[in-house]
Amino acid sequence: MSRTLRMMLAALALAGLTLVVNFGVLSGSWRWDDPQVLLHAHQFSWLQDLTRPDIWQQFSPANLTPLLILSFEVDLILFGLQPALFYVHQLLALAAGAGMLALCLHLWCRPGAALAGGVLFLTGLPVMLVSEQLMTRHYAEGLVLALLALYGYVRYLRTEQLWVLMLASAAYLLACMAKEVYVPLPLLLLCVPDANVRQRLVASAPFFVILLVYALWRSYMLPSVGGGYADSSTYLDVAYLAQVLVSYASFPHLLTGSLWLLAVIVFSALTVVYLLRTRRFPWRALVVAALVLGPLAPLVGWPGIQLADRYLFVVWAALSFAVAFMADRSGQKTALAAVPLLAIVSVLHALPVRSEVAAKAEEFEVQGQFIWVQDASAAFVPTPDVAATLWFVNGLRDFKAGLGLGSSPVAVVDNLYLARSEARQLWEWQADCNCMVDISAQIPQRRSLFIEGLRPTEALSVTYAYQNGYFSWEFGPWQQGGWHLVSDEIGVIPAPASGQLRAVLADNALFYIRYTSPEGWFTYSDQLQVVRDGPQISWSRGSGND
Repeated sequence: MSRTLRMMLAALALAGLTLVVNFGVLSGSWRWDDPQVLLHAHQFSWLQDLTRPDIWQQFSPANLTPLLILSFEVDLILFGLQPALFYVHQLLALAAGAGMLALCLHLWCRPGAALAGGVLFLTGLPVMLVSEQLMTRHYAEGLVLALLALYGYVRYLRTEQLWVLMLASAAYLLACMAKEVYVPLPLLLLCVPDANVRQRLVASAPFFVILLVYALWRSYMLPSVGGGYADSSTYLDVAYLAQVLVSYASFPHLLTGSLWLLAVIVFSALTVVYLLRTRRFPWRALVVAALVLGPLAPLVGWPGIQLADRYLFVVWAALSFAVAFMADRSGQKTALAAVPLLAIVSVLHALPVRSEVAAKAEEFEVQGQFIWVQDASAAFVPTPDVAATLWFVNGLRDFKAGLGLGSSPVAVVDNLYLARSEARQLWEWQADCNCMVDISAQIPQRRSLFIEGLRPTEALSVTYAYQNGYFSWEFGPWQQGGWHLVSDEIGVIPAPASGQLRAVLADNALFYIRYTSPEGWFTYSDQLQVVRDGPQISWSRGSGND
């Protein structure tokens, strides 16, 4: 069998496995951030996203991922509003990622081990969850491009064909535009075991030039060069670094669930066998680990890494590569058993967790369909996950309006809005039927309970500012109880009594601050307003008992 035919069969096998494992997503619709991506792609040109900070930061002030917008724009042009075909694109990207992983492994490993690495990659929970979330496509396409850059770089070192290096450099540029996690790739290129140091340095020069240009472009497009959503001044704090290490230590459990100890033992044993075989200090592995784990540190504080989703996508790709590579190079047939064993452990954990996430996705889909077909004469109570930011609701509503398809239902994110409205028809999603149910009969009771629990004259103080993409706040005077930002534009967001967070907030958006006491009563601030890059704003109210 020719090498070309073997590669084609391997590619078909990986594509088939991708489809079998993730077939259910083809019936999916818009979820989570999808409407906002669609809206941005519809409103602005890709050239504006590349050159206009004010335009790009309407989508994200924390990340620079214009390739995601372009990918959705291409789908809109080709497929219109048919989400099933968007998911086909998503699965093709994941299959291509597995194929490129196998192709890169084949640079140093036997074909069987290379294919096994691609299969292991597809069994991972991060891959399955990315298949469920169109909004995370840039992780998949970025991986394809980054691995293409790696493959082309090594092929250039072996063949000295300039066009291969040019293709690899272009792939790296696009990978940077897909997701920041792929930006450190040039440092990894210096570690490949091909050619000598001087040759690797010369060949990597175009990549470092692109890295420099990217850094300048990023500093122009975003208010902060660093990534993440929390205040970058905390990153070097000892307490924060300890929090990062604790989070990293949880990754085995997040990736493999209750069998995490078995997975750690298998991986550790494979590593020991490999090191005994090679008798070399694993400095390359340590560099790769630093490059893969480092970009995750800013995410630990906020939003936190609580699930093996897109945040661990590259981690899982690196682990899949490492397992297949060490199994092949260990020189022992028994070591190859580590790959299928870890794949089984991964699948046993991934499938149930993916089912839970898919069920959560249905909440978004059902409410999204309600928004799409109903108009402003109806109102509905968003589920807590949907109400958390209203990013989904507002994106779908504005996208619908932008297409000239009419008004959308009113989202009752808090009973404050219901008490102040004259709504007579109210709907909510219910899990038992996975459908929207008319709960209009509950309107009087909801209003009555709201009035009973409200203490409108209790003491409250709010200080906030929204500057350079960061929202900072301090609430008081209560030391115990809960705080929420409540807005029919922003959503219902729980918050500590003070803090700072990088966020996308519409200028002039209206909101309230709600305090809920340990006893259950609650009070609200006056209606406040987001003022982008304006002065710090303070508001307070004394106790009604003063």
